[in-house]
Amino acid sequence: MMMTKKYVICMFCLFLLLLAISSAESTCTRRCGDVDILFPFGIEQGCFLPGFHVVCNSSSKLYSGDIQLLNINPNKSQATILQKIKPDCSRKNNNSNEVLTTSTEMDLTGSPFSFSSERNIFAAFGCNVVAFFNTSTAIPSSDIQDGFSCASLCDDVDSVDLKDTCSGADGCCLINSLPDEMQQFTSYFILDFAGFNVLSSQNSCRHSFIVDRESFNLSSSDGQGQVPVAVDWTIANVSCDEAKLNPTTYACRSLNSYCHRSSHGYDCHCDYYYEGNPYIEDGCSVGTCHMPGCYGVCPENKTCRCPPGKSGNPYRPNGCNAKDTRMRNILMIISASAGGSVLIGVAIIAMWRIIKKRNLQNRKKKFYSKNLDLLKKEQSSLDEIVTERMKIYELDELEKATNYFDKTRVVGGGGHGKVYKGILSDQRIVAIKKPKITNECELGQFINEVFILSQTNHRNVVKFMGCCLETEVPLLVFEFISGGTLSDHLLNHEQFSPLSFEERLRIAYEVARALSYIHSEASITIFHRDVKSSNILLDERNTAKLADFGASRAVTCDTNSVTTIVQGTYGYLDPEYHQTGRLTDKSDVYSFGVILAELLTGTTAIPYQINNEVRHLVMDFIASLKDNSLPEILDPLVLEEAKEEILGKFSRLIERCLKLNGTERPTMKEVEEELEAMRAKKPKANPNGPGVTASCLDLGVNSLGGTSSFLYTCLDLEANSLEETALIDSSM
Repeated sequence: MMMTKKYVICMFCLFLLLLAISSAESTCTRRCGDVDILFPFGIEQGCFLPGFHVVCNSSSKLYSGDIQLLNINPNKSQATILQKIKPDCSRKNNNSNEVLTTSTEMDLTGSPFSFSSERNIFAAFGCNVVAFFNTSTAIPSSDIQDGFSCASLCDDVDSVDLKDTCSGADGCCLINSLPDEMQQFTSYFILDFAGFNVLSSQNSCRHSFIVDRESFNLSSSDGQGQVPVAVDWTIANVSCDEAKLNPTTYACRSLNSYCHRSSHGYDCHCDYYYEGNPYIEDGCSVGTCHMPGCYGVCPENKTCRCPPGKSGNPYRPNGCNAKDTRMRNILMIISASAGGSVLIGVAIIAMWRIIKKRNLQNRKKKFYSKNLDLLKKEQSSLDEIVTERMKIYELDELEKATNYFDKTRVVGGGGHGKVYKGILSDQRIVAIKKPKITNECELGQFINEVFILSQTNHRNVVKFMGCCLETEVPLLVFEFISGGTLSDHLLNHEQFSPLSFEERLRIAYEVARALSYIHSEASITIFHRDVKSSNILLDERNTAKLADFGASRAVTCDTNSVTTIVQGTYGYLDPEYHQTGRLTDKSDVYSFGVILAELLTGTTAIPYQINNEVRHLVMDFIASLKDNSLPEILDPLVLEEAKEEILGKFSRLIERCLKLNGTERPTMKEVEEELEAMRAKKPKANPNGPGVTASCLDLGVNSLGGTSSFLYTCLDLEANSLEETALIDSSM
């Protein structure tokens, strides 16, 4: 009798406990205005996981900290938040040196959220500006060099004339490829470039922002209000294996769920065929199909099938409840004969392998034919190019060379793809470029690079060994250059030894040779369009190799210019090309002039910030020439090693390359000849004598105009031609 009473009391206590748990969950607020508050989010204590507390304000708007939530989707650990648009209608002051302004900032650091790289795009509106963004409060050069910038041009700077698209030539531009798992975002506008004023109307405004690509529309051009932004979330900054060690805190509660790892932690997803909330018990159920005539399941509305564990006809009501008698008969036959089951299993596996191999071969043939057709559009005499100028590699060979594109083989790349180190069957080491293509336009640019590289053969152009056409986008195979980039050697002195002045002069000469070759000596005329120090590779002997022809354009022999959408890297971009969209060989000359300035100063051409003032190399170099303070910005190693005469000629060459008017710049052939003449005069100063001094190197320049007579008195330059003599007389 006593045992019966104890049993009743225990059952009663258990009932009260279950009732308390049920009532506690029922007290959780699960809606705020139009937003469903789904677990792991919650308002009351005990209704949310750590880091997922939200607040519903008096206006029935849901906030996580200062982030407003528009919806929550636990099925894929996604949400949508709201970003305020902050238009910039300020006008540039002619007496100000400010050329860059902040447009929009958003910081998710400290929250479980990160910006979705797949569901968001970057949009910018404004006339004749360059918009770019980065993921920190500084302005790192890698963000701009990786392609996170776009140019927005207008025929009339007083108005934005949007039509049906946002192409970059109508006052609006887009960036479709964003960094993965970004938590901090700051966008900027370049208001002025080398003296060009972009604002001429009181009504001229600019704004840029990240926006959910499905919600983006051109009505956002008014710069008012707010836009939705897609975000992902993670539970805790631990791996899936670490999270599973503690069952009490492991967040993936549903039986039909799995753990997904990211760089910021882990989150939970429902299994294939299932949908719902993986963070609660029994939260993932068989997904409802919305395909007409389908009574089963259809992941992503593609194939209609019976739910897991059921069989039958999914196209009939209750058709998936019937038992599959055929399968039962097959199982009976297999169980009756062990030997027969083995033979059937072997036959099935063999057939599966044959079908898989055949499908793979068909895919390869399809891609090969498609890429071949694209190449034919670039060049009619394709047979000669393929058979004589480049090798066609098979995909199997390149997969083996890179250990199936293992991430440990990645040696470089950016927003447009990755470069892998590969070892071919003949033990040659190569670099294999595997692009990340998001649209047909980028695919066309990559095909253009294949065609252009097949036309080049020069010791100072990175050697193109061939390509593979059996993938959706061709894989390019190059010689492997192990010495890093010129930018690395100039800026990263912890890993690379400083370059001597003689080496810098030689590198400048070799790059000039390569550019002169593609301009006038290759089988077709090529404009590189993205000449910068990070696109110049150095081998183990510091021999220069010009690389990355993805943005290049090929023109006919009787054409000296082509009109294109502005493309390039800010800091190296020709201002005349930036304003007009007219690309010429002199555009590469301007970019090369910037590289020469980098070699003299040892600094980067990408904008940098000093005392809250944004500066860039071209501005500083021009200003130093104008006020006779060039030694102040030169690399101390250059001042110590370079002869005064050679340094004067080098500075004068930079001045000519940076002329705003392209017709006043020299050709690359002329630049090559001048650099060759400097090298012939033994440019290194006497180690026992003094270097270049500030009192002697007094270069007087009138805003990129003529050079003062001092160059010919202090440096004792000889006039070797009538043209140089005339320049001396005019300067005096």
